[in-house]
Amino acid sequence: MGQRVSNWFNAEPRHLFDVLKYHELFCSILGINIYQYVGNPANGEARLSTVKVVNFVILNLLLVAVAAVHANIPYDLLNNGSIIVTYGIRTLLVGGMFGTCGVLMIHAWNWKSVIRVLQEIHQIDLKVTQHILLGSGLSLFLHQSILLFYNINTTKHIEDQTVSWQMIFGQIYFNIVYFSIVCLFFCMSYVMSFRFVHLNQTLKLRFDTSNGDRQGFLLGENSHRGGSVQERIRAVQKIANVYHQLTEITFQLNGQFADVLALNIVVMLMFSVFNIFALLKVYASDDSRTLMFSVFNLCGGMFYSLMFLPVVGLSQMVSKEVRRLCKAKWVWVNAMNNESNSALVRSMMLFSRQIRNRSAIIASRNIVIDWPFIFQVRLIS
Repeated sequence: MGQRVSNWFNAEPRHLFDVLKYHELFCSILGINIYQYVGNPANGEARLSTVKVVNFVILNLLLVAVAAVHANIPYDLLNNGSIIVTYGIRTLLVGGMFGTCGVLMIHAWNWKSVIRVLQEIHQIDLKVTQHILLGSGLSLFLHQSILLFYNINTTKHIEDQTVSWQMIFGQIYFNIVYFSIVCLFFCMSYVMSFRFVHLNQTLKLRFDTSNGDRQGFLLGENSHRGGSVQERIRAVQKIANVYHQLTEITFQLNGQFADVLALNIVVMLMFSVFNIFALLKVYASDDSRTLMFSVFNLCGGMFYSLMFLPVVGLSQMVSKEVRRLCKAKWVWVNAMNNESNSALVRSMMLFSRQIRNRSAIIASRNIVIDWPFIFQVRLIS
């Protein structure tokens, strides 16, 4: 049994589902995923699991219970003389639970679409590395450290042990659930962005775009122009087809995740701004409990805000890679100048028009998820 578990963790990823298996397992244990794959996930067959649906219901009931715990925190524990801070902290804690329930329900309602998108990504058959796990190790350590110090200070500042342990349970449970949701956003952004990177790399390796000025010591003649004219025409058509599929999948992902992602980013940034205000409001007071709440709420808000930054960076990477393809307007001109076959030139022109007329972006309706969006939210806050 131990050997099988070890092999499962150490196995080299063969496809997209092997890369996502760790997060899938974590979400299944928590109750976020309500589906179960039939046989090999790469086959794309999945169905509702009764056990996971029950687990999903329990998850949401526990989040509602945590909201009730925060709503019933004794008034004197948060009373610091500032009505805004007192009721603001309580409202944010309770609202965060119900907001998370809403995100989970949207994800569960769209489970078939999620499976369909993953299967379509898998069909493109571009292998993704395991950087997802490597990149999340430091984030997980910081996350657990903040929770640990919060729980220690909760037991120290709140004398009523019943209230203290209820709050500790609520914070641990909510943060584990929300951390997994942010990781879901990260995984999807990572998978899509690096497929566009691979497409650009394939394009550069397959065609000569140097306008006759080749760097022979870097890439040989066959690196750019290997194969017959018909083979190169098929290569252009295949690349164009992959680009079309990636663009369609990106738009599907926007429909499934982009609205929720944008809302979470806005709420988390405004949550951090409020806690900065609350901390400044109570900093000079002798109310150690509210000061503790403000400090750790600020740490938590800043942590999740920082976790969303790689998601935003990966989302912008999609636009960046597409812009690189769009620069192929002159790159393709150079490439076409190096080609003498009219059919190949025509295929290149069609692909160039396809890139120019239909660009993939990670966006919520008309709001592109990128760095200017973050700066605008900060200014509004």
